Amino acid sequence: MGHDAPPRWDRRMQQRLAHGEAAALGELYDRFASLVHSLAYRVLDDEDAADRVTREVFGYIWEHPDSYDPKQGPLRSWVAGVTRHQAVQRLRQAEAASARDCGSDAPAPAEIEQKIREASTAARADFIVTSMPAPLRAALELAYFQRRDYRQTAADLGVTEDEARRRLRLGLQLLSTAHNHQALPPAHRSAPAPRSASASSHGPQAPRTPRGARPPYSPHTGPGTSAPPGGPGHGRSR
Repeated sequence: MGHDAPPRWDRRMQQRLAHGEAAALGELYDRFASLVHSLAYRVLDDEDAADRVTREVFGYIWEHPDSYDPKQGPLRSWVAGVTRHQAVQRLRQAEAASARDCGSDAPAPAEIEQKIREASTAARADFIVTSMPAPLRAALELAYFQRRDYRQTAADLGVTEDEARRRLRLGLQLLSTAHNHQALPPAHRSAPAPRSASASSHGPQAPRTPRGARPPYSPHTGPGTSAPPGGPGHGRSR
């Protein structure tokens, strides 16, 4: 997870978005919509809120493609960071509103912040697991989700016990970094509503989401009628 030069696709995608190429937004949506929605849902535990965050994230990327610096790492990691930032903002707003409604029965501010930190950490952990090399991810899934010990994990994977231990150790080292990050990544402005981008001939497909959620955002259809909180609904001027 270092800052090696990103793949050519990442650099090219950033350039295409910076030039206002609508088809590039469709490709980006195809590749990352499921990731964005799943991370937002992990933080918010709410389908409608995750849909709104998905719209906001792709709107922000469309409006601010230069916010991504290819020298800082892969585009996928940056998109995940934008998503986590926006989802945590949403969660903080929702918790504040809930606290106001509860009055004297509201949880203490420290409890609210702890809940936000835990949700942010869980989302980052999910992202780290999905970003791991397949051998490490398979070892973790066997050991921690299927309750295999390292001997059973080695047998299931067809590797030596030493190799199974090595994979588990590396996987856990990567996973531990989820706890070493703040609830919010470096600040950016709240995501504005994206402009409608209908130039692409092949529209992005809706991400696979739990419980049959509606497609969060398509560059063909635009974001709908409501602009996200904290961001004006305007398109890029060219």
